[in-house]
Amino acid sequence: MTGEAEQLFIDAYERQRAALPGAGIGWLSQRRDEALRVFRTAGLPHRRLEDWRYTDLRQALGRASLAPAPEHRGAVLLPAAEARASAAAFNAIDRHVFVFVNGRLRVDLSDAALPSGVEVLPLADALDKSWVRLLVETSAATTGATNVIALNTALMQGGVAIHVHKGVRLEKPLHLLFLAADDGAFHARNFIRLDEGASASILETHVSAGASRYFADLVTDVSLADGASLDHVKVQDEAPNAIHLATLSAHLDARSKLSTFSMTLGGGVSRSQSFIRFEGEEAKAEVNGATALRGSQHGDHFVLVDHAVPHCTSGTLFKSVLDGTSTGVFQGRVVVREGAQKSDGRQMTNALLLSRDAAMNAKPELEIYADDVQCAHGSTIGELSAQAIFYLRSRGIDEATARQLLISAFLDEAFESVPHEAAREALRALAAGWFQPGSEVAS
Repeated sequence: MTGEAEQLFIDAYERQRAALPGAGIGWLSQRRDEALRVFRTAGLPHRRLEDWRYTDLRQALGRASLAPAPEHRGAVLLPAAEARASAAAFNAIDRHVFVFVNGRLRVDLSDAALPSGVEVLPLADALDKSWVRLLVETSAATTGATNVIALNTALMQGGVAIHVHKGVRLEKPLHLLFLAADDGAFHARNFIRLDEGASASILETHVSAGASRYFADLVTDVSLADGASLDHVKVQDEAPNAIHLATLSAHLDARSKLSTFSMTLGGGVSRSQSFIRFEGEEAKAEVNGATALRGSQHGDHFVLVDHAVPHCTSGTLFKSVLDGTSTGVFQGRVVVREGAQKSDGRQMTNALLLSRDAAMNAKPELEIYADDVQCAHGSTIGELSAQAIFYLRSRGIDEATARQLLISAFLDEAFESVPHEAAREALRALAAGWFQPGSEVAS
């Protein structure tokens, strides 16, 4: 069924197809056409799909501006009324900064001084790379997120390709700073490839720079070769009326390691999806996050870890703090395939409700087809302890500070999973200002 939002995207593709990046590359044009056909048939996700039962993306997009966001070439400022501490959260870290405006890399605002063995290319300059083609062709097939990735594949205009060559260990993190300067829809695609024995840290920030009603559609494809290691930390603090849809698809070869952490603060409706597939033995993945929402915000996290080979380890921990009438969602699934013995897959989600009108939906799952495994899952939902607040107040601490101390303590376990020490402290600093009276987490 093709609804109004779907038709807007289809029309945008028909108008732009000749001007899309890589339009002259035969395999890519064919792949875009195929993706559009898939999207035309499947349409946008809806509540009748089990993995989307708590989030109505089709309805949410009816409130956003879906016309293509323009290519913004001028100066970009964070208006004082909208600037958030999250935009500057990583400023104290010595890092390589790459700025994206409406999803497109702005080379003039970015750091071009990269060490030998590290390539960072705008999407348009990377689409003829063989490793990029492989990721484009395998992403949808291995995640099951067919319609969402098809939409992004058909319309991707911005984003970046990051390639860390064999044995290179990047000393400073790469910081991808995504700024939304104009209302509209933008579709960004990031490709990350770490060759054998390579290691890197990537920081990622999403924030408004003047836009208010927009749709940020992002897909990140990650490929880790034997022994590669990637630490990834993302902060999402979009505008209150923005729609944020992010999909991470990662393929891990033998002895590789992925640690990814997402912190969700903003957006009217956000959906973060992580699809992790082990393709070599003795690999490890940590998929963790923290969510803090207020008002009528809606934040959805979906994690699927596919233990396709033996001797791999995965862990997932998500903490949510919800105030007002906000809604949190966590859906996690660990799949252990037949023959994937000695797999260790664990997931846990904990939610703290600060309001009786807030809601949390949790649905952890295990799907196991092997008999020699260690797997576990769990979920808790509760509220602040009145006894703990009373104890702190009896020690001379005011109620607002007592509540904040308890919230920070609740979230701290999730932050401990962030391997990059400076990024971990930056996230803690953001958390320290959450939900204080009158606080908008503003700088």
